[in-house]
Amino acid sequence: MNENNLNVVYQKYFSKKEADQIFEELEREIEYFPSEMTTVVVFNKKYPVPRKVSAYGDKNLTYTFSGNTLPTKPLIPILIKILKEANKFLKDGSFNYILINRYKDAQDKKKNHIEIMKQIWILILLLLPFRLEFKEQ
Repeated sequence: MNENNLNVVYQKYFSKKEADQIFEELEREIEYFPSEMTTVVVFNKKYPVPRKVSAYGDKNLTYTFSGNTLPTKPLIPILIKILKEANKFLKDGSFNYILINRYKDAQDKKKNHIEIMKQIWILILLLLPFRLEFKEQ
């Protein structure tokens, strides 16, 4: 799919069995940030986000959203394995960062995501059903 100068490739990469194994390992190994670090501010009022958040990658990288800046944790073996697979999709360069959003169930979701960086490679690994929507520019 190529829309609004956005190149999107959707592919079922892991079998259900592999995805379930990855999910189980992630559930055991991922350390999430405390909820106080991931609140959003709307009209000067703080709200919790409907998900657990963590970030792993190269040293000294950070992730900033809604006034929060989260430090990067060192990569763990399961995430190194995922990055190795993800890097097969790139012709040049490599992914060096993983942002993890853990929703409690399929009913929780992020309403909208607007990326302010003009050129960024994003690979999304979803271990549940999803729907991708595009906002008109």
